[in-house]
Amino acid sequence: MRFTLKGSEPETGSMIIRILYSNAGSRAIIKDGTEIAYNPWDDKKRAFGIVTRTNCGNNRYMGEKNILEFYLTEGCELNVSPRDAIQTLVRMEWSVDQFFSEGGTSTFAERLAGSLGIHMSTVKVVSVYEGSLVVNYELAATKEEPLKLEEIQNLQT
Repeated sequence: MRFTLKGSEPETGSMIIRILYSNAGSRAIIKDGTEIAYNPWDDKKRAFGIVTRTNCGNNRYMGEKNILEFYLTEGCELNVSPRDAIQTLVRMEWSVDQFFSEGGTSTFAERLAGSLGIHMSTVKVVSVYEGSLVVNYELAATKEEPLKLEEIQNLQT
């Protein structure tokens, strides 16, 4: 999908767009051919950081609700594209409070990457919620990771 905001007065219009998806596919915001990463996870709020009006393309994905939000300014063109990623869910016998008191998402990503022998940049936590404790995450190839997605998938399996 391509999004462009057109108006009569340059650089005065903007909006936050919210898309509710019926499935949990991985998606990316692309600006000028470059993927704009989701806002960082905020362990205190237990969610991705809110979409700010700082720059066109600022975005977050709310995994447990399958909602993608992004900021669009006048004259800026953004594309929403499927990401080539492995989506995984793990359920653990912990409370959400215990999870965050033991290091939260960064510790989880470090330990998962270490156990799989992959670069930490490959792991992206998408959501954390109760149900004992459920962590949704995705694995995707990055510049820092020399393995191909199929090789990472084999490790995950």
